[in-house]
Amino acid sequence: MNQTIIISISSALGLIFAFLIIRIQRGIQLSMAKNEAKDIIQDAQDRADELSEEAKRNIEHLEEELQENIDKLKESSAVGIEEKKDIVEAKEYTVKKQLSKKKKYLKKLKDHFSNYSGNFSTIEANYKEKKSEVSKLKEQMISQLESVSTEDKSSILLQLVDTLKKDTLTDVTKKTHAQEEEFARESEKKARLALSRVIGRFARAYCPERGINNIIFSSEQNMRRSLGKDFEYVEILETEIGVDLTPHVERLFLNVSGFDPVRRELTRITCDKLSREKRLNPERIKKIIYNSKKQLFKKIKLDGNKILKELRIQNMHPDIRDKIGSLRYRYSFTQNQYFHVSEVGWLCGLLSAELDLDISDGRRAGLLHDVGKSMDHSIDGGHAVIGADFIEKHDEKPHIVHAVRAHHFDEQPQTDLAYLVIAADAISGARPGARKSTAESYTQKMYELEKVGTSFKEVHSTYILSAGREVRVIVDNNKVDDYRALELSKEIATKIEEECTYPGQIRVTVVRKSAAVQYAK
Repeated sequence: MNQTIIISISSALGLIFAFLIIRIQRGIQLSMAKNEAKDIIQDAQDRADELSEEAKRNIEHLEEELQENIDKLKESSAVGIEEKKDIVEAKEYTVKKQLSKKKKYLKKLKDHFSNYSGNFSTIEANYKEKKSEVSKLKEQMISQLESVSTEDKSSILLQLVDTLKKDTLTDVTKKTHAQEEEFARESEKKARLALSRVIGRFARAYCPERGINNIIFSSEQNMRRSLGKDFEYVEILETEIGVDLTPHVERLFLNVSGFDPVRRELTRITCDKLSREKRLNPERIKKIIYNSKKQLFKKIKLDGNKILKELRIQNMHPDIRDKIGSLRYRYSFTQNQYFHVSEVGWLCGLLSAELDLDISDGRRAGLLHDVGKSMDHSIDGGHAVIGADFIEKHDEKPHIVHAVRAHHFDEQPQTDLAYLVIAADAISGARPGARKSTAESYTQKMYELEKVGTSFKEVHSTYILSAGREVRVIVDNNKVDDYRALELSKEIATKIEEECTYPGQIRVTVVRKSAAVQYAK
């Protein structure tokens, strides 16, 4: 009984002890869990604080970047505004300057008109006064003549009228001639001033390029490798390109003959490529010619675009542009026509500015004036007419077409632009170093000028001076007076213009020779 009670009490105490232990363990675990939860919460709070600080820093950095971008935009906008403001101010200044110039010119015209009006009124009053005096003198002379002459009044009046007509005609002729000379002097003075300004403003380095007549090889081996051992490839080149080729082995060059300068340039490019090839056959040569042709046409197009961009010319037909590019391989008196038309375009634009004409039209007409030279080997007629017809078919304006057609007087010039193209062409062709004449052409020119001078019966001898720039003729003082000398100089100049071809102008001087001969015995 006691043992059972003891076992029951022991079991109860064991259960109580186990319960207490479990409670203690749970308390410990709960305390640990609370501590761990506090640590987690504290870690979370610390992480949240860090994220908050990082977010604040990012926001501050973003605000700084945005502020920098805003400042940059403000600066760039300010620069753009200042640039546009400068452009507007420059244009405003140019417009004001042109307006001021126009106002001064208008005021000058008004002053001239006022002076002319005043002079006209004075002349008219003097004329009326002189007319009244002449009428009185006429009546007095008639009365005096009637008293001393047996002739009737009507015959005396007719004689006086004839005399007055002759005297008046002589006086008017002299004054007209004097005014013409004064007008010519003033016009020449103003023209020289304008030309000096234009030539002074235009500066371009001149490179005297020459045409392709001979292609030189480095050695005989290179020449035979390029053209074939027995020059069997020459025939292929002639057939495919359309030129005549003559190899000269002893002097290591290939002579190229052909009217088309573009074909001659194609031959040069092809031979240059052939000289770098190690193995050649007819098919390979044809392929090289085809590739060279593509390369050349591309360069012609680029050259045409380059000169249009340089002169700021727009809306040019592609066919005209390509013809201008092909002028790179055309020469006149060894002057490269590509650079020549560029010069004429610039000069004609500057001359147009001097006369207050359209500068773009001047540049366009100057550029196009010799476009006919790119095709004059294949079409009959002068290059001015050929070029004018070509650009007319491609919708160029009528006044541009007229300026091109008239620049060698194939058509009589009718506009200021046409005369400016003629002047610009003469300046470009006549400046030192631009062109070179061969000895044969120079001799022929001297012979033609001398022949024109001696063709007049009054001329004793003719001298050609300044390399053909002046023709001086000697005439007999007893047979030719001052008026005839003036007429003779005009006749010789007109005949030179009709029969001779020359750049620039030729001065004609008539010298009246008076010789006194005596012999001492």
